Amino acid sequence: MSTTTPVYTANTAGNIDASASLGAAGTRTSNYDGTTKYETQVHVKNTPGGSVHATRGLRVDVYRRYGSSPTTGQSPFLTYTLPSASAGTAESIDFFLGPGNYAITLTNLDGTNAITVEVTGDTVSSVSTV
Repeated sequence: MSTTTPVYTANTAGNIDASASLGAAGTRTSNYDGTTKYETQVHVKNTPGGSVHATRGLRVDVYRRYGSSPTTGQSPFLTYTLPSASAGTAESIDFFLGPGNYAITLTNLDGTNAITVEVTGDTVSSVSTV
């Protein structure tokens, strides 16, 4: 009987995008090169500020970057919205990416207040069967 074992690496929190403030209506993009990874397990954390406006939330858009340069795709292939429902209460989303280059764009939908965001990617570099 054979056993398949993943080679998993838990990375430092914020290794893709360090925890930092994202201003009202602000946008920030982090490029991530996962071309040598079997899988990347992405964790996006959002902590709304001291107050939350009626138009609130964090939108997460993931774009594929293609070609040898690479070039960022024109439309996201994944989009998530975290509600930012309660000031000071962290919320998060997790998703998985296969091998490739990606651009992860965070947009603060609250046009009045800043939020704090962080993106972490843990990786599976390979799997082995014995």
